[in-house]
Amino acid sequence: MSDSAASTSVIELTGPDHTYLHLDGKGRPMHWAMVLELDTEGDRLTAAQVRARVAERIGLFDLFRVGIAEGRWRAPRVVLAENPDLDQHVAGADYATPEDLRRRLAKLLETPLARPNPLWHLTLFTPSGDGPQVVALRVHHALSDGIAGAAFAALLADGTPDELKEFERFATSPRFRTPPIDPEVLKESKAAFAEQHAGGRKGRGWPKLTKSGRREVALLSVSTRDLRRAARKHNASVHEFVLAAIGTTLSTIPPSTGKPAEVIRVTLPVTNDPEFRHTGNAVLVSPLNLLGSETDIGRQIERARSELATIEKRRPELASAIPDGGPQAPWPVQRLIANAAMAHMSPDVHIGINPGFSRIREVLGKRITELTALSPLAGYSFSVTSLILGKNTSFGVVIDPAALPPGYAEKFVEHFERVLREESPAA
Repeated sequence: MSDSAASTSVIELTGPDHTYLHLDGKGRPMHWAMVLELDTEGDRLTAAQVRARVAERIGLFDLFRVGIAEGRWRAPRVVLAENPDLDQHVAGADYATPEDLRRRLAKLLETPLARPNPLWHLTLFTPSGDGPQVVALRVHHALSDGIAGAAFAALLADGTPDELKEFERFATSPRFRTPPIDPEVLKESKAAFAEQHAGGRKGRGWPKLTKSGRREVALLSVSTRDLRRAARKHNASVHEFVLAAIGTTLSTIPPSTGKPAEVIRVTLPVTNDPEFRHTGNAVLVSPLNLLGSETDIGRQIERARSELATIEKRRPELASAIPDGGPQAPWPVQRLIANAAMAHMSPDVHIGINPGFSRIREVLGKRITELTALSPLAGYSFSVTSLILGKNTSFGVVIDPAALPPGYAEKFVEHFERVLREESPAA
């Protein structure tokens, strides 16, 4: 293994990348997943075909060969594989029913990526009867956030050399480093963060993430046009409406039989790279407090609008930004600090609302009919990640079934879809 020909700016991890190595541990692997559902026309793909395509593309970007040794209680060491063993990175599996597929996807989220191998993996799922083939891509968060993760589509996507160049900004740009923050801006950010944190202290009751390591997933796709129309019906932005619809759903089906939580403390990802041109991690998280026992979507929209306005104006997410340069504590101390900071933040749920970037829509001649993101559980027991991509908007739900009732992920999707349907202009 060698890194002699690699670009240091791409493979050298930065402070924001280190965060996900610190949070990674037994029962809480820090990889995200992208689930690609393929159209059912024509012959089915084989794992050998997928492996052959990856073999063609593995040399496109150094990013695809980056692995990490250590990184928990010992400082990480980047390992650049000269010839990755694609038998270890591309697998095939069958599934019997949609429920079986969801169980298998959950198992992939539970299973850590092998180190020091390159920190990504592809699984091609094929139904034993009727149904679509599904590709699950997993990437460790230390390697890339969800936005820059678009680069990994180049491992599979159909396209000419010129078309594949669209991935370069997420594969050859320098790894993101936090730019200097104006002291007055940072002061206001920290004050806003403290106020948001204090506002989410009272009336809480959301179940905490456990150390079980178990996961449960559910997937949903809706019309982007219908989603935008529903938001307009309430004079709301799509972000405001999605947050409100999630708050309404969680209030309708509280996970415990006791008194519902009055406040649900949310982590909302916010990019620190407005140009959307980086490798690594430019994502920060902003605290946001949703109403936990309010089934009126109008009042949920009012709360979401107020919270988003605070984020836009005061930028509380910058309070958790990791500055570039300066003295560093020993690695084990950094890990303790990172986990203490997450414990202090004490989030209940994670909500990601993300744009899609790639214009490529086919894999080995198969049209991608659905694309759904699944996030790791980093300190919270419930996550929903939306991906707005063309005609469809997907929602990927991940829960800890040892904290929340088994079946809660699918129950959330059922009720969330009902809320969306009832709030659409045609309802």
